[in-house]
Amino acid sequence: MYKLSYEYKDNIPVFKCNFCGHCSKILESTSHTTTENRGCCWYFPKYTLVDIKNILDMEKKNFILALLNMKNAVINKYSIEVIGNFDEEKYLNFIKENPDSIEDNFDPKLFFRVCAFFRPNGCHLDFRLRPHPCNLYLCRTVIGCCEEEYKNFSRERKDYFSYCNYFNESIRQTLMDAKVNLQSAPFKALEIIENFEMPPFGEKELKSISFNEKRS
Repeated sequence: MYKLSYEYKDNIPVFKCNFCGHCSKILESTSHTTTENRGCCWYFPKYTLVDIKNILDMEKKNFILALLNMKNAVINKYSIEVIGNFDEEKYLNFIKENPDSIEDNFDPKLFFRVCAFFRPNGCHLDFRLRPHPCNLYLCRTVIGCCEEEYKNFSRERKDYFSYCNYFNESIRQTLMDAKVNLQSAPFKALEIIENFEMPPFGEKELKSISFNEKRS
């Protein structure tokens, strides 16, 4: 029996599932990289303005400064993306050899990617230092196993994404009005982001879900 639970801290909700690490036969966890136990850590983290705001509010500015100085970081005007490893050669060979083996709605590039923050025992970042898509991701197998009980988690995910989208645009407009961004004046941009007044998302009470792998 496995469990899906919910935690909220420092304006950041996270779905926690102890099925993680037991997913070797799940499509999303398939890895053709040298990291066989990578799980679903194929996402290249992209920190939005709201993610940055949350981290600054935790007085973790040094983490954002470290991101800005990472060699594999792409500094966009209003976001920071950290590029992981992608084995393009293996990917192209795989496509040639398996042109019809992948579902239409699944990107096989994920089989050949590893997040830069992944370590042998999983992500080495505290969940509050991860971008929000990481904290609210669940594989399709877990969603299927949870069945109708997942609807409250799904609503919470949609609500938080909407919250992030709204205030990300609000912060972006504030930066535009000040004629600064993370590329042109990162320190000034961080100061503006830190001083921006953003109401908290608010903690919800979501009942944990117990499920069996074969339930679906």
